[in-house]
Amino acid sequence: MSDSDARPSGPDSALVADQDPELRRRLAALIRTHEPSLQIIEAATSRETCEACLVHRPVLAFVGLQFEDASGPEAVARFKAQGFSVPCLILIAAQIFPRWTEVSQHLDAHEFLRLPLDEAHVAGLLQAHARRRRQTRLLLVDSAPQSRTLVRRILGSCGFSLAVEETESGPHALKLTRLAAYDVALIDLGLRGGGGGLELACQIREAAPGTPLVLMTGGDAATMAHASRHFGIDYVLRKPFFARDVDRVLYHVLGLRRPYLINATTEALPAQAASRSA
Repeated sequence: MSDSDARPSGPDSALVADQDPELRRRLAALIRTHEPSLQIIEAATSRETCEACLVHRPVLAFVGLQFEDASGPEAVARFKAQGFSVPCLILIAAQIFPRWTEVSQHLDAHEFLRLPLDEAHVAGLLQAHARRRRQTRLLLVDSAPQSRTLVRRILGSCGFSLAVEETESGPHALKLTRLAAYDVALIDLGLRGGGGGLELACQIREAAPGTPLVLMTGGDAATMAHASRHFGIDYVLRKPFFARDVDRVLYHVLGLRRPYLINATTEALPAQAASRSA
């Protein structure tokens, strides 16, 4: 049974787990402001944290690193050991420790927050979380069937709720963008037929100027990003890429606050960043 199959019926929940009641109160208030549809569950101990995860299957969790009975990571690890995960896990600590990225990635954490709490940072994370849960329409254009299959699998593993429409044809892709609005178009630079992916991107830029454009390339992404800035390309994504790289691209093109942790590993390069460094 999958994690989604096991999730209880009823409203989605958010877990706020920390031994400090004032911190729990502040985080709960921020969640109510930005995601009022979430049911808030609180936990003050590691045991309560683990039980809350198992019973409520939260879609969002703020978990402190230290409780009186055990550590927050131990509670999450016990939850994970039973085959479940929190889609958006945010760890909280009073200080950055040497292995914070390793521990965070081992627990599949989404972000690491350092105290004292920066409410503006948390608000940005919550706004991004709400947007990630809303559907994002993505147009995938790649003339190679095996490549499209692989990219679809990667897209299915990213942190955004994606509705993917795909095509192998540049002309068909252009027609689709004229008929419907997409949140982003992901185009293979080596698209066969016509002038390739860059020409198609230019055509889409004219037909649907509000559609962010991302090029996929197996070549030098930095060089391509530098060259393509003149054509209105938003991002260049170097193959092979992974779900975390797709997440970084989507945070950028959707104008969302990006978690610190997502910066650790990525092959994506914004075209405008290349132009600033030129």
